[in-house]
Amino acid sequence: MSITAKTTVYIVTHKNFAIPNVVGYVPILAGAARNHAEIAIKDDTGDNISIKNPEFCELTAQYWVWKNRDGKDSNIGFVHYRRYFYTDHRKKQIVPVECFSNDLKQADVILPEPWVMRQTVKAQFAQYHNVNDLNTVRQIIHEQCPEYISAFDQVMRGHSLYAYNMFVMSSNHFNEYMTWLFAVLEEAENRIDVSKYDAYNQRLFGFLSERLLNVWVNARKLRVKEYPVYMPEQSAWKENLRTRVKSLLFEHKL
Repeated sequence: MSITAKTTVYIVTHKNFAIPNVVGYVPILAGAARNHAEIAIKDDTGDNISIKNPEFCELTAQYWVWKNRDGKDSNIGFVHYRRYFYTDHRKKQIVPVECFSNDLKQADVILPEPWVMRQTVKAQFAQYHNVNDLNTVRQIIHEQCPEYISAFDQVMRGHSLYAYNMFVMSSNHFNEYMTWLFAVLEEAENRIDVSKYDAYNQRLFGFLSERLLNVWVNARKLRVKEYPVYMPEQSAWKENLRTRVKSLLFEHKL
């Protein structure tokens, strides 16, 4: 008799929201050091970087889970309070954790269906952010783990991107990914001064990590299972337009 692996999917939020009634999904409050929404699990206890949420976005919640979870879960996942993995494009049913457990018997990581863009991943980053920051990260990877450079360059030349920092993977892969990711990001934090950026671009390390997840998956040659996040008509160009609007709104507020 086979035993189904335990999978926990954390719903990252920065505010109160209507929590879906789906077994195995657990809300976690990101940036709780400056945020007092009524969410039971908060990212400002134990070993945490909650205070860095304006720069690291949902990564402060991922860091907390990495450092403070009880270790009983075979698989760990992250979604957002307004973005979930759906069983199909009708967006009617959130994927049950049992499906993830079964998927991970064949796949190494579960990711959203990728954005497919006319421009390259690097050009898309440069459109909204300081491309020199991406070059700095490439240099850090060259110094820390040169075996990842080929994957980095391949991702940056490509036209598709697994976005949103959403994934489900085994706890072992999660530990390996977070160890690698934060080694890169902590050095990037030492080299890049975001204090003069507008509020939108101060979220740099969250934006970088979206690209770095793709690099890690590519370099490790992991087997990927994809699920839809948006309806089919919500394509990459619309997401890019929303990103640009967000950028302009942040600039307007400053």
